[in-house]
Amino acid sequence: MLETRKVFIDTQSFVKAGLHFDSPAFKTFRRYCESNELFHVSTSVVEREVKSKIELSVKDAISAIQTFRRKARLISSLDDDKIKGLFGEITDEDIYEKSENVFNEFMNACSTEFVGADSVNAEELLSLYFDKKPPFGDGKKKTEFPDAISILSLKSHLQDEEKIYVVSDDGDFKGYCDSDDNFILVESLDKLLDIYTAHTNVRHEQVKHYFVVNEASIKQKITDYLEDCEVYNSSTWEDAEVDDGLTVISLGDIEPSVLYIDDEESQITFDIDVDFEVTVTGPDFNNGIYDREDGRMYTFDSTSRTSTISTTFTVETFLYYEFINGELVNVEDSGFDIAGTSGGIEISIEEN
Repeated sequence: MLETRKVFIDTQSFVKAGLHFDSPAFKTFRRYCESNELFHVSTSVVEREVKSKIELSVKDAISAIQTFRRKARLISSLDDDKIKGLFGEITDEDIYEKSENVFNEFMNACSTEFVGADSVNAEELLSLYFDKKPPFGDGKKKTEFPDAISILSLKSHLQDEEKIYVVSDDGDFKGYCDSDDNFILVESLDKLLDIYTAHTNVRHEQVKHYFVVNEASIKQKITDYLEDCEVYNSSTWEDAEVDDGLTVISLGDIEPSVLYIDDEESQITFDIDVDFEVTVTGPDFNNGIYDREDGRMYTFDSTSRTSTISTTFTVETFLYYEFINGELVNVEDSGFDIAGTSGGIEISIEEN
């Protein structure tokens, strides 16, 4: 049941999404806000925190670009437009400004209502702190004060008995929401959108039932997709490479979230736990010989190591169908797109 149309997204949720404001959930949420179906409420704390996270992320990215350019200086003079594009000059200030503008544009498109901290009750803040009530605890983390200011800012904004969804997977927020009926915690934006589509469209349960009935075939498609991906080893084991991709051992349960739904199509995402096995082969440094004059290790053979890796992937798909006599018929999917795999799956397997 949809209890309110007001939504607050915590900083942690933006960070968990990789600060990608064009991800399926954020794009769909934006669409609902633009049509005044959902209303985004945020705080000055979240605005400052997200911009700070963007700045740190950009700083790391610029450092990685500079490292790449130093190591790839040899190819910078090649007469190839694509390669030259990797060495094009752009100022750090431009990168920071453009990255921050993406966030500002998202917030503006959502007609976000910002709530300042000027109306926070200081006595209530201190009481929460000294009584060690959520979001404060025994740990006294420095992040607890911004969380508390965000919570009390929202509280001052709400009318009596008015409710708001809090999208966060943060334990501090959860603790407070458990104590205040006006704050309804939802662990992810995907799940919030699933609540909304369940309330607004009778086809919602039919779409979710499709995944129950077809779980085996869907898992097989995901397995085929992952086993067809490139896999590379990014560990410190020099020149170690993956043998023949990966082998999926097991897949966890599928709990789909319906982000968008209409008479002919729906957009679905879900996280799925995956265990896969991978074998990496590289130089046998354990049995190599160190040459003091050259200052390097010489190896004479190779060695392999097989490991099982557990990770979680986010899957997106669209369903296309007809809705006849209360049933979905002629259902087809768009294929399964798995986030973070387009450039290959990164693993880290060491020799020992």
